[in-house]
Amino acid sequence: MHSHQACRFFLPTMKRTLTAALAALLLLGACRHDERPADVLDAPRMVAFLTDAYLLEGFYAVESQYRYDAMTPEVLRAYDDILKAHHTSREQVEHSFDYYASHPDLYRTIQDSVLAILDRQSEADTAAKAAPSPSAPILLPM
Repeated sequence: MHSHQACRFFLPTMKRTLTAALAALLLLGACRHDERPADVLDAPRMVAFLTDAYLLEGFYAVESQYRYDAMTPEVLRAYDDILKAHHTSREQVEHSFDYYASHPDLYRTIQDSVLAILDRQSEADTAAKAAPSPSAPILLPM
């Protein structure tokens, strides 16, 4: 990839990354620590949890006949794993959803951050799949 091609490839990604970072900083500034109840996940933890939850649901939607209205034991176990990984409980996540639902500007910023992360991951996956694999060198007779 020539340097000008690399710039065209990385510049939009960098702009989205900077936009997501700025949105997260604005969110953190908007979430004054004394206003959010202690049992509500803070914005960065909520973004991380939702990112993993959306990836899980996307995986099951693509890989199986998963229906959102019918949680299989396998999906429930996977959610339990995500809850453990984020050191939280279903109750805390539900309480956090309730809190952010009553603060739509914060919730929108959280959703925008999650979607930016998922978009970056999708673009990285697509770029990795599209990259030509190295071929064996061709030896020409001299």
